[in-house]
Amino acid sequence: MLTSDQITAIAPDAPSLKAGRDLATPRKWQSTGGDDEVLWGLAMGSGKEPYQTRVSLTDLARKCSCPSRKFPCKHALGLMFMAAASPAAMSDSERPPWVTEWLESRVTREQKAVARAEEKVTRPVDVKAAEKRRAQREDRVNEGVALLQQTLLDLTREGLASGSARDAGAWENLAKRMVDAQAPGLAGNLRHIADTVLRDPEVDVQLPFELGRLHVLLQAITSADDHDEPTHAELVSQLGGRLSSDATDTSEIIEDEWFVAGRKVEERDRLITSSTWLLGKKLQRWARILRFAPVPQTIAEPWPLGSTVRAALKFQTGLYPFRAAGDGSSEWLLVPTPCENDLGKLLERFSSALAANPFLRVLPFFIPLRPGDGSKWLVDATGAALPWRATDDLALRVECICGGTVTPMCGEWDGRHLRLLAIRDGDAWIHLTYQQP
Repeated sequence: MLTSDQITAIAPDAPSLKAGRDLATPRKWQSTGGDDEVLWGLAMGSGKEPYQTRVSLTDLARKCSCPSRKFPCKHALGLMFMAAASPAAMSDSERPPWVTEWLESRVTREQKAVARAEEKVTRPVDVKAAEKRRAQREDRVNEGVALLQQTLLDLTREGLASGSARDAGAWENLAKRMVDAQAPGLAGNLRHIADTVLRDPEVDVQLPFELGRLHVLLQAITSADDHDEPTHAELVSQLGGRLSSDATDTSEIIEDEWFVAGRKVEERDRLITSSTWLLGKKLQRWARILRFAPVPQTIAEPWPLGSTVRAALKFQTGLYPFRAAGDGSSEWLLVPTPCENDLGKLLERFSSALAANPFLRVLPFFIPLRPGDGSKWLVDATGAALPWRATDDLALRVECICGGTVTPMCGEWDGRHLRLLAIRDGDAWIHLTYQQP
């Protein structure tokens, strides 16, 4: 089941998106067809022969015989837009041979990939070499942690009003050194300081708070082996690493109907990260699915925003686990009842979550809200309000949808501001592009 937002998210650029929308009409295709697994079509172009376009509905993989170097090309986008808007236009139900051959070749490649993975698992492990690599990584991480601890001490002596503490370039350079030390998680913390904290109007308050959080994290990392298993797993995750293969797998698997409530896509260092929040309808448990792709590739999300996914998700071990992975089938159902009716419940949940995991940055919410006076607050049905961070365009859009009444919304609370990701408009669940004001 395709949606316009889902297709727009995988467009490589604005011109391709526009061209794809222009092609979403039957008169520009010699023939089109589809079934539950794949879409296909013969697009009329400047060449002698029509372009053979196919799109897999299971993962939105696509292939086209056109010479375009963009992925997906405008023909694939046009075919998907047409299928989403006018399913009846996909009149052919019998797959052409070139579609069947493509699907079979994909199955063959997947089987070979599985075989290579199984061979890798069964291949004898060079224990000495693996132990040497692990020791080398630990040494690099320890050196990075020691460097960062010394930096914090130096900044404390100089004072946080000094040029060094307020220099975004210096924090970025330090982040690069953490990447070299194989601690990308610490690099992310430092880039958060450079990109967000130093630009915050309340930097005089936020910088000491962020450095205090970082100090707690570094102190915990230096004694990671002394902590229990969930804490150790959380610290490994904060470093940006993975548990060793010989570690006990205590991941929790939860089966539920997961409502795809919110999504944001960000780009950093030519890496695209898609973060999707899911809410379990039965257990009211939140989960976050992360997907990555290098630029210029795009991320094809198999679960459209507003759909409900029947799946068993495997949660990553940690102090207050959100991150999960899993597969499932999706269908359109009614938007579920919000899990909390007022902002007070959100603050209680945030307090409990922060007590369990002091490194937690954001907590998702699904609450009926409306913009308050001045569009700088979101207000619940009881009249309670919390600060809202949004661009003027986003604030106006939300005000128009709400019309002065509380409306179910999904977003994130970071302890200081609410940020919206999606809102209900009638029977539709509307994606709100996340923008940092």
